[in-house]
Amino acid sequence: MAVGDLITTDWELEFRDLLMGGTTDYNILQIDGLLDLPDIVSADQGRLRRHGLRAGDDFLAGRSVVVTMEVYSATEAGYTSAIQSLKEALRPGVAEVPLVFQLPSVAGGAKFRVDARVRRVSWPVTLNHFFRKDEITVEFYSTDPRLYANALSTETATLPTAGGGLTFDATPDFSFGATSTGGELSLDNDGAWQTPVVFRIDGPVQTPRIIHNGLGLELELDLTVATGDYILLDSESRTVLLNGTASRYSSLTSDSRWFDLEPGVNQISFRGATTAAGSLSATWRSAWV
Repeated sequence: MAVGDLITTDWELEFRDLLMGGTTDYNILQIDGLLDLPDIVSADQGRLRRHGLRAGDDFLAGRSVVVTMEVYSATEAGYTSAIQSLKEALRPGVAEVPLVFQLPSVAGGAKFRVDARVRRVSWPVTLNHFFRKDEITVEFYSTDPRLYANALSTETATLPTAGGGLTFDATPDFSFGATSTGGELSLDNDGAWQTPVVFRIDGPVQTPRIIHNGLGLELELDLTVATGDYILLDSESRTVLLNGTASRYSSLTSDSRWFDLEPGVNQISFRGATTAAGSLSATWRSAWV
């Protein structure tokens, strides 16, 4: 079962294979931090012996999501089981794992996620515990402030090939007006914020280039990807890996510039020094903040 498949309706969330909200034993009372703008990390600098600051770039810090819920069960056995399952799901850890939501009007009403860790659990024991009804607060923290579509998007294109010209029956033969087909991708970021993208180049292709036509930016590699090999370029981690392991970052040409996908449709071109059977795949999730 894929992450998020347990969610079937609004006002539900899933974390480490535990479904909360809806008709479960965990009634969601309040969620803070999802629609808030995360803290700003500013690069403004002080001006020597003058008022004001020198304006720098602003970036978003991580996102804190605080969920307040009520744990309830009609039976003692059910209550004990619900507490045990929740304690197990909320164990702290090093790796961030998907926290998936479905809420009306957020991220277009579809399932969305943040990758998060549990940072705090407030679970007071009151008289309500006797009646098998506790109210708890859980803080999830994500180092990435974006809200991502739970559904992964992918597109693939091959290198362009020539064709479609006019040929005349003459000696020698003449042809003109040839056009290229292939080599183009339309990547739709359905969100409202820039989102990272992972490109995969499968060989054979010599000196592959990935061009964002709207931004006028490109990634070019001064190498040949052999048949059976592939290169992964991750715009978030800024890595270039041969067959997913060996770094080829030094193969990026000096004119290369990393880019994310802008909101809306992003037109991407795939080119190589020679026409071959190489292909380019792109994988991404739409993003919001």
